[in-house]
Amino acid sequence: MKALVLMTVCLTVTAAAFAGTARGPIAILSDGEFTEENGVVGGSGTVDEPYRISGWEVNVAEGERYGIRIEGTTSSFVIEGCVVSGARHPEGAGMLLDGVRRGAVENSIVQNSRHGLEIVTSEDIKISNTYLFVDGVGLRVMGASAEHFRHSIDTSNTVNGKEIHYYYGLEGKVLDRLQAGHITVAGSRDVVISGASVEDGDGITVAFSEGITVEGSDLFQNRGSGLFVMSSPGTVVRDSERIANNGGAGGAGVALWLSDRSVVENVGLYGNHAGLHISASDRVEARDNIYAGNQVAVLVDGGAREVEIVSGLIYGGSYGVELESARGPLVEGLAISEVEIAAVSIGARVSHAIVRECTIVDVAYGLLITGSYGSVERNLIARADTAILFRETGGEAASTGNTIRQNVLYRSWEGLYLGRDTRDNRIYENLFWDCLEDARDVGLNVWAPQGRGNWYSGYQGSAVGDSGVGDTPVDFGGDVKDEAPLVSPDFLPGPPGLLGTLPRETVVLEDADGRRVELSVLVADTVQARFVRLQGVPERLAEEIALLLRWDTDVRSRLRSNNVFLPLDVLFIAADGSVVGKQSMEADTDTPHGAPEPFRKALEVRAGLLAEQGMADPVKLVP
Repeated sequence: MKALVLMTVCLTVTAAAFAGTARGPIAILSDGEFTEENGVVGGSGTVDEPYRISGWEVNVAEGERYGIRIEGTTSSFVIEGCVVSGARHPEGAGMLLDGVRRGAVENSIVQNSRHGLEIVTSEDIKISNTYLFVDGVGLRVMGASAEHFRHSIDTSNTVNGKEIHYYYGLEGKVLDRLQAGHITVAGSRDVVISGASVEDGDGITVAFSEGITVEGSDLFQNRGSGLFVMSSPGTVVRDSERIANNGGAGGAGVALWLSDRSVVENVGLYGNHAGLHISASDRVEARDNIYAGNQVAVLVDGGAREVEIVSGLIYGGSYGVELESARGPLVEGLAISEVEIAAVSIGARVSHAIVRECTIVDVAYGLLITGSYGSVERNLIARADTAILFRETGGEAASTGNTIRQNVLYRSWEGLYLGRDTRDNRIYENLFWDCLEDARDVGLNVWAPQGRGNWYSGYQGSAVGDSGVGDTPVDFGGDVKDEAPLVSPDFLPGPPGLLGTLPRETVVLEDADGRRVELSVLVADTVQARFVRLQGVPERLAEEIALLLRWDTDVRSRLRSNNVFLPLDVLFIAADGSVVGKQSMEADTDTPHGAPEPFRKALEVRAGLLAEQGMADPVKLVP
């Protein structure tokens, strides 16, 4: 409270000190417009005697975009001792310097405005002792080359009371634990930004640089993107627990533009418009990230090539992964849950997308596809309105050449819908399991290529010899049939979805009488694996799976059985192998289960399995 009062007093005194002659906006759009009428009070436009725009209190009326606007000039100038108020236009700013050289802003204030100061395609601007109090972006620098970021902006400037840290031309430096309202690194190489904290400001910008690492950063409630990376190949963003609530409409937690070979890993992206936005950036890797509550978890556009989005957790929001314009993207090993529209959307301008080994549960659409020549394999999609939808496009796009294979489509209203604009898509070896309607195809697609179709839980036909193929086709209406339905689901090569990517180990349990049982377990030691567990797995398959959840430190986590369709016994195991709690969980409930003491592991097996093996409590995990 004392700090707040002191800041308020300082602002009042500063604004009073800066108060000058009131006037309306200033617009100078050429060298010839540096005139007295446009606020110039002295100078000749040379480096030694710059034009001076000094001492004005500029009030911006509703509808006006800028308070002070200088564009397309080469003369030297300085804006000094000015206060700009009321620049509320969402596409404007208190001050705009566009296409200018050798300008300066000193001892000035922008207040009660949407955005503060914009510097666009300009060079050699100096900013000092300037204070930006805004509810949008404080300082925005934009340009098409590194030279457009070559400015001198020191820490005497602030955004919402917090220092601006602006760096140009660094090499091999470490910027450690900056607390700021704005951070920019431009025209630099091999710089590490470590432990930065930017809150209620502009976030971090990296521009026209190479080999930049941003690690351990906390970027919260910034008006622009939390981290905006432009034309900076090889940027690495890692090990940041919170990049959250940034950007508003159109912003992102992390935005990568024209930044090939960048990596985003082990980052928590929460409540942003887009968690991660990859635009026109090739061979970007996003792995082991948590995305929650973003409107779009991952957006890929601009024709990005060979982007990889792997091994992460997506929870909530409207879209999980939205591939808008891309070639050869890979979506693999994700857990996606409670997405309002589509877990993975593959647009018409996407080709050769691969979506595999993901677990998608409790969504409207698992996959929403209009793209072509992709592959959708070994995914588990459960509790969807439509598990895989090739939507109607009214002839605007034709989805062709996709392969849909070995997916488990479970407990959904509809398993698969192929719209009128689809053709030559290959559908085989999928499991349509307890869906109200297995499939509809009103396009021209290929079912059962090479004589092998799909398995349907309600199929009544019999096998023909040893082929595993049923004797009665499955009719979808019209002329579309699966001519070679499979009579058993046992062809599936392993657990479906994300579970199929988990490592397998053998554990030994021992009871008080020395009886031992060996169990082959899948090891869930990542956030996404511990979250998804057995969610969405058909009961018949889940019965055969023992799952060992493992943490690096002692935890007090509470486990629920939402979307788990069989009852479980759970052993909570301490670091020394002792069992500190045992719980039985009913199928598909929100009831939390835990242990009275911290634990390091949790073993989940179908209810009654250990009793059937003759194991009596207490039991322990043998090292």
